[in-house]
Amino acid sequence: MSRFLIIFAFCCARVGAGEEITLGAEDDWAPYSYLAPGQAQIQGFAPKVVAAALLTQGIMVKFQAVPFARCLKETQMGSLAGCFDIEKNDENQSEYHFHTTPLFAEGLSIFALDSVVQRHLDASDLPGHSVAITNGYTYPPLIMNNPKIKKDVSPSDEVQFKKLMAGRVQFALVNTTPAKLLQQKNVQFKARIVEVGLVNTAQFYVGFSKKHPDGARLAQRFELGLQAIHANGQYEALQKEFKASLQ
Repeated sequence: MSRFLIIFAFCCARVGAGEEITLGAEDDWAPYSYLAPGQAQIQGFAPKVVAAALLTQGIMVKFQAVPFARCLKETQMGSLAGCFDIEKNDENQSEYHFHTTPLFAEGLSIFALDSVVQRHLDASDLPGHSVAITNGYTYPPLIMNNPKIKKDVSPSDEVQFKKLMAGRVQFALVNTTPAKLLQQKNVQFKARIVEVGLVNTAQFYVGFSKKHPDGARLAQRFELGLQAIHANGQYEALQKEFKASLQ
């Protein structure tokens, strides 16, 4: 038997003898994790990375697509073994079992109408202004813990932009890549809304449940899987495919 066939047989035996788990997947955060219209299967970069990493550990994964706030709640309760995509920070790192290697990094941009003349803003420029955020999303403590930032909670990033267009808020905080997709799909968003600054570039993770019996173990196995797909080039290949899809 050739070396390739031996490796293939070994991998298949591991997967065949492995376990199957269910993770919560955010259903409305294109292009990272979302349900496309008319599709039943979760789409995006994150579920591809999660599935690939777990497969190296002989673990098959099913995704339960749910709104992000519900995904977090069910993971905290232990109904789900884990949830993605979670920005890890000082305030939530004690709430989940996190792996060490991030799924990906993504910027949190500040958007305004094109009539706003300021540029290169950061979080220190937001106090005293009305700022749209999305319900259930994780924002840095320097945003959430600052009472001088007048936070206006929206059900989605798209609604943030609609409020901005209507003059109901002065700024909107939307992650950079998802915001660009929204602008590609909506001519008015593209024509009138501009990126005027950056809050931070955050790293995103799967948060595994501390109340689920397998949470801690799965976090460890997932970290091993992420290390494996970084080492064998699969992560880089998925990333290149993802970036090409955004062109």
